[in-house]
Amino acid sequence: MKPAGLVIFDIDGTLFQAGLVTAPAIRKSLESVGVVPPSVESIAAWYGKPVEPYHAWLASLCPSEVAARVIADADRYELEFIATEGRLYPGALDALAELRAQGYLLATSSNAPDDYFDAVMDSQGLRACFELPLCRGTRFADKTAIVGEILTRLQARPVVVVGDRADDVESAHAHGAFALASCYGFGSREELCEADAFADDLRDVPAAVDRLVSSRVR
Repeated sequence: MKPAGLVIFDIDGTLFQAGLVTAPAIRKSLESVGVVPPSVESIAAWYGKPVEPYHAWLASLCPSEVAARVIADADRYELEFIATEGRLYPGALDALAELRAQGYLLATSSNAPDDYFDAVMDSQGLRACFELPLCRGTRFADKTAIVGEILTRLQARPVVVVGDRADDVESAHAHGAFALASCYGFGSREELCEADAFADDLRDVPAAVDRLVSSRVR
């Protein structure tokens, strides 16, 4: 049977509650060198962003002589917290199962490095949900490149990209796909204003995907 379409998901702020692991990891790492951690709001601004600027920001918070240690420790604590504190948004697995039952192929487009991505996918039971789970790692320049790779390897159309950051919207539109903003994540409505549709709860995503795909089919 011909697939109903292709849905590409961001991970942090869309399926996975990154705040439960990243903020505690940063606090623990900075406190270990005597640095007062920034506010939760300041930390949240970096969720879902590429790792290079995130690491540069983290280094800027502490003396240069301990910056490498702070970054390495924060990354290590993050992986530990994924296993113990990590949680998906409510309804995540049900929403993915519903989309698959409706005939959609599923893929991921994440800015995460490989070790973080693998830890989330495996600890949260996500890997089996996706035909093509991809992250930026060291292989892709940005999310536009990731989406381009997915579209080369999976031919189902129409395409919907679901995410909570501006680069999710940009990567969708760069390839003629729909952008569905996950407004329950970390990006503001202002950041996501160019999206084609908005979901205030992950459990609303399957119906929103169907509406977008139906509009293209007509």
